[in-house]
Amino acid sequence: MKEFVLIDGRPAQGRTRGVGIYTLRLVEALAEIEKSVTIKVALDRRAGEDPWLGKNGLERVWGSSGNPARWEQRVLPKLAERSGASLVHYTANNSAWRGKVPQVVTIHDAIFMRKLRDVSGSVYPRQFLAHYYYRYGIRRGARRASRIFTDSEYSQTELISKLGLPVDKIRVIPLASPYKAVPLSEIDLHDTLQELNIKRPFLLGLGAIDMRKNSANLVRAFARLPRSALQMLVLAGFEKYHRSIVPALSYNLHLQDRLRILGYIPEELLTALFQGASAFAYPTRDEGFGLPILQAFQLGVPVITSRVGAIPEVAANAVRYADPEDPCSISEEILSIIVDSNEAHRMALAGYLQAKRFTWEATAQKTLHNYQQVLGVRA
Repeated sequence: MKEFVLIDGRPAQGRTRGVGIYTLRLVEALAEIEKSVTIKVALDRRAGEDPWLGKNGLERVWGSSGNPARWEQRVLPKLAERSGASLVHYTANNSAWRGKVPQVVTIHDAIFMRKLRDVSGSVYPRQFLAHYYYRYGIRRGARRASRIFTDSEYSQTELISKLGLPVDKIRVIPLASPYKAVPLSEIDLHDTLQELNIKRPFLLGLGAIDMRKNSANLVRAFARLPRSALQMLVLAGFEKYHRSIVPALSYNLHLQDRLRILGYIPEELLTALFQGASAFAYPTRDEGFGLPILQAFQLGVPVITSRVGAIPEVAANAVRYADPEDPCSISEEILSIIVDSNEAHRMALAGYLQAKRFTWEATAQKTLHNYQQVLGVRA
């Protein structure tokens, strides 16, 4: 009987963010390459629609949980055992603490090891429980794993130093651009931005209550810029923004008519936002990889970011680096791009070429190679 790997597809169900995008693109890429092991995907009937609907060559194994922790600790291990899986791949940081089927796990970064107050300025019960589930559970599951995948050299160093995980178990497997870049026509782009009530030229950022994403300092930096340079700052993907200081900050800085806050944005609208932006500002305080930077690169948008975490591994010299703790530094780097079209074009080209170094096919090939090693299967 041919060996098969069961991949946890639950993170790709529903509204996909970083981990969900990774799971979605990895499975798609694995489905496209020649392989000596069979790939099946485990899905939760209560977590959302099948994200690979229409891909008939991909076999699903269905379970039911509705709760991420219960899924990882009870439902998925049982599904792997009952379906006869040779190996189960946990894609969302945590993995089973007990189970009969060998496992590998992708731990994307070690952000969960920070104190919760350093992660979010507003703490609520569900967030508290999730934080401690990851903080104290990931190490336990990782010790059972035959392999640990992570996104960057930086994250590998963090996992070794903060979790004490053995270096011989860890494999660095970089990711790629989160979405397939299909640029809109200028007419469609204009109509989409008009529907979203966004005026050009605008600066794009990704908002979050996560302190690490540094939304407040980006707002402070934008307030220093003249209206003649940029009409608006658009903070996309900013859910639960009312729990952040950004609304009050916007009011105090008189930015109500220049700040557009958007919640969850589906792929096609996010593409329009990147394509229409004059620049993308990502002044993160820490990052295990930096998927949005590759998205901006792929769509030819110049990027301002921070020289922290794994960002230099992903962005190299194709961006302008600012001090994330200094709004003045952030605003100066933004303005240097906005007022110099030649520099903006140079950076857009450098970013596009940098993005071509990262592909999901390469991610899938490296992942498959590790499956084969764990299973003792020849390529």
